Amino acid sequence: MGVQLVSDVNVRAVSDYAPEDAALLCAVGRLVCAWTMLEQSLEAKIGLLRDAMGDVRTVGARTRPSMAKLMTELRTMVAMRDRRNASALTEISAIERDMQRIDRFRALIIQGFHQPESGGFTCRDSRNNIQHVALDHLDGEIAALEGVASRLLAV
Repeated sequence: MGVQLVSDVNVRAVSDYAPEDAALLCAVGRLVCAWTMLEQSLEAKIGLLRDAMGDVRTVGARTRPSMAKLMTELRTMVAMRDRRNASALTEISAIERDMQRIDRFRALIIQGFHQPESGGFTCRDSRNNIQHVALDHLDGEIAALEGVASRLLAV
């Protein structure tokens, strides 16, 4: 028998979530992977910009920098590269707004996952309110995250 996380009659074991909830578990995993790939792409982009500017340091040599620090560094480097053209900085600001929205959604999913429901699952937000998240919404956020990554690499 699987691990029982809560001693409640209505709670299923973790091993009982497959195969009927495979799409749900796959979508949550895709969200986590897409965010990680965005972080790695941003680090690679900063590395390329550093190399083009003659700086050979590696990004986050001692500790892994936060997404906010990486975005700050990207904004600084783009400002140095394009001193007279502010369009790239405007695009970075728009990307940051989208990333913050997606990050709040990601935190809701990762920290507040409650249980599978028909057509999706429920989460508890920071105020302990239950919110239903449809699988279509989750897929839409993953697509938006992949779009943000493409826009970020184009800057």
